[in-house]
Amino acid sequence: MRILFLLFIPILSFGQVSSWRNNSPTQSNSKGTSNEVIRVTPSDGYSSWRHNPPVNQNVKPNVIINRPYYNNVGWDRWNYWGAPTFGYDYWLPYSYYDRWGYRSPARIYVYDDGKKDTIKGKSLNFSFGVQMSSKKQMGGWLTLGDRGYLILEYSQTYEVDKSTFFPNGKIQLVDFPLVDDFVKNNNTYIGFGKRFGRTGVHTMLGFGTEVVRWRGYDAEGYITFPKYTGNFTTIKIGLIRDFKNITVKLDYDPIRKNTFFGLGVNL
Repeated sequence: MRILFLLFIPILSFGQVSSWRNNSPTQSNSKGTSNEVIRVTPSDGYSSWRHNPPVNQNVKPNVIINRPYYNNVGWDRWNYWGAPTFGYDYWLPYSYYDRWGYRSPARIYVYDDGKKDTIKGKSLNFSFGVQMSSKKQMGGWLTLGDRGYLILEYSQTYEVDKSTFFPNGKIQLVDFPLVDDFVKNNNTYIGFGKRFGRTGVHTMLGFGTEVVRWRGYDAEGYITFPKYTGNFTTIKIGLIRDFKNITVKLDYDPIRKNTFFGLGVNL
């Protein structure tokens, strides 16, 4: 009889079924462990994460702690503008308009005690645009700087020569009436200027190449032949004026007797 009882004990142990299969355990009111996972199934079948994704509350937005920073105004120039190198918690990006109405960068530094300090920076303003001249030239220009600025430009002739060109033609052999010369040139100017408010005054030194051809006509149309080709050096004075984000430019070359008008944008 004892032998039968001992053989029956393993059968009873293997035949037990956990009560969890019929009644799942409920969450205890105790603190439990940090590994507990609670899943909630929304009624519409979509997770609330799609509209409100979970965030780490311990991380502050836009935080850069004691880290070198590079942006459009240069490497570590914030230190020269009075920004702290150490001792702050984090900083937030900001911007302001200077006395001339130009948008400039700034930062709000937040310290451990909650104190805030606003540091204003100085952005490098630049403008660019297109221009035309009284001598049928078209080109582009660029300025860099705020109070003092560098100005660069390039222009060339846009008139198309529709004549018949005779490279060996000479003025002594002309048997047709002559008209105005055909002139083709290109020029580059570089200079410096100074702004007074939103108006700038500049002077420039220019270098260029010029090709001039005699031009006449007969029954079939215009005829051109070489006159001269050469290089030149010249000067120019001018003004620029900013109207919000639009810049107007006016220059005059007293040596070449050429007037330039430009239109562009400033940033």
